[in-house]
Amino acid sequence: MSASVSSNCKIAVLQASDREPVPQPPDTHENRVAKIRAEVSEIMKKASKSVPPNDLPPLPDKLPRPGDAPQDPVGIHNLIELRKKAAKLPPIEDVAEFIVRPLVKPKLLVESILHQGSKMAVGGGSKSFKTWILLDLALSVACGVPWLGFNTTKARVLYCNLEIQSEFMQDRVKAIEKAKEITSQPGAMDIWNLRGHAASYDLIVPMILERIKEKNYGLIILDPLYKIYGDTDENSAGDMAALMNELERLAVKSRAAVVFGAHYSKGNQANKESIDRVSGSGVYGRDPDSILNFTRHEEAGAFVVEADLRNLPPLEPFVVKWEYPLMARNCDLNPQKLKTNLTKKAIYTVDDLLKVLALENRTKKELKTAVMGACEMGDTTFHNLFKKMESTPGVSFEPATKKYSYTNPESQAKLT
Repeated sequence: MSASVSSNCKIAVLQASDREPVPQPPDTHENRVAKIRAEVSEIMKKASKSVPPNDLPPLPDKLPRPGDAPQDPVGIHNLIELRKKAAKLPPIEDVAEFIVRPLVKPKLLVESILHQGSKMAVGGGSKSFKTWILLDLALSVACGVPWLGFNTTKARVLYCNLEIQSEFMQDRVKAIEKAKEITSQPGAMDIWNLRGHAASYDLIVPMILERIKEKNYGLIILDPLYKIYGDTDENSAGDMAALMNELERLAVKSRAAVVFGAHYSKGNQANKESIDRVSGSGVYGRDPDSILNFTRHEEAGAFVVEADLRNLPPLEPFVVKWEYPLMARNCDLNPQKLKTNLTKKAIYTVDDLLKVLALENRTKKELKTAVMGACEMGDTTFHNLFKKMESTPGVSFEPATKKYSYTNPESQAKLT
């Protein structure tokens, strides 16, 4: 006999607490990521933003839920972009495995000085032939001939000319080729004349990377670097670190050595360590893998070359002399004979600042420029003396113009 249920029979509805628990997906990494993506998608939908693509890398486990307090969708987008970048970072390695992993060292482009894939700064004072030196380097590597007495390995070169007019750059290339008795072959070296088109490095570097695809450059030269500063403050460690990081990205992506010209600060450089002679933040003197500084020798037209090398053995200073259109090694001159004797350091006082300030009211920046031009005072010395000067009797400051003035108290007393 089959069982039947009366129409008058009432079926009791189970309470929530009495129901069977809803099966939950396994707590795996994939399921957590899927859940987070769904939550982010819901938030972005409510904010009328596009839904993140499905190929996003893993996101943090803790993200705001749809019912939570309103969140900044731009902040979430930035978080997603950050995770994308983080996903590209190399893994942390056990050092025992790292030291036995086979690694191939990059090609040595310039004997004893520069590897392919490294960064190098060539520093020198105003009108110290830096562009001639860099153009000589470019043509030497392109043709595989010695540069400043060092052997080079032949590689394709890109020279980014940011300063010299094209017609004069053409003359320089011809002059160097004639002096070195070389001829550039098609495909050996490219030049990008950008005078009048220079832009900030955050625009120029991506443009270079886009244009050099499949070119297989071994050396890229940017001359001069300050032309792509944009709003960069060369005295700001943060700004200069960002610039150096972008140049490093260019070196890593292109696998080429990146070389750039750097200018010295004003004044005589002989009393400074070679690594500190380049103008601006100390990042300049510490970030490049190789630094070559050309400092004036006491012999007219001669320069002492000092190298600071990260990945190569120390290199003894040597002397080169300008012999148009090249710098030539000169073994007869003593590299210790810089233009100003290293043992004779000038002693400066607050009076050196006051003498300049007494002539004309100036801002701090204007005073620094005038003082350093008059007596070749260094940055650190100026700032230390400036602090003392501010509390000197007779010195006053006008907030409206931000200018300082000085009246000798003794002279003022005689007048009254």
